[in-house]
Amino acid sequence: GTLTEGRRKRTLTAAPMSNTAASSLRAAVAMLVLASAAHAFAPLNALSSLHALPTLSQRGAASPPARSALTSLSMASLERTVLREGDGKTFPQKGDTVTCHYEGRLARGNALFDSSYDFGEPISFQIGEGQVIKGWDQGILDMSLGEKCKLDVPPFYGYGPRGDPPDIPPMSPLVFEIELLQINDVKAS
Repeated sequence: GTLTEGRRKRTLTAAPMSNTAASSLRAAVAMLVLASAAHAFAPLNALSSLHALPTLSQRGAASPPARSALTSLSMASLERTVLREGDGKTFPQKGDTVTCHYEGRLARGNALFDSSYDFGEPISFQIGEGQVIKGWDQGILDMSLGEKCKLDVPPFYGYGPRGDPPDIPPMSPLVFEIELLQINDVKAS
């Protein structure tokens, strides 16, 4: 139905970037470079406050904790955590058709915004071709057939400054659990 198509489109379609978004992206990258340089030359005692990074329980708090340069930098990288090993030998290549089950949540607050399990069927798409958000295009290429992973997707690998209203606010880090079920005609055992 239409709801299914709309929800899948939200997860699978990378939003086009406007001039304003591109300017915001350039400004954010410049800030990260400056923060990185400042962090590299900071005295050791100034870095002791970096141990107070947000925990999972703090993410749902009414007021988020203050961000340090280190926290901001960590939000810029895509992180994959293996939850179940795959076959370890069959990996998708750019252009392959992959079939996956997934669940998507906001990193802040843990709110579920999309799930193929709710639709009762996995999704299929060509990997590395821009049909999905950048975090998926890059993260799934590192998965082996049958693997289930948690993919922490920072804002610029997801929906960036525009978000995807109404469920995904601007600059939202996302968390996906993805299960790689099939690559082209080869199914996981």
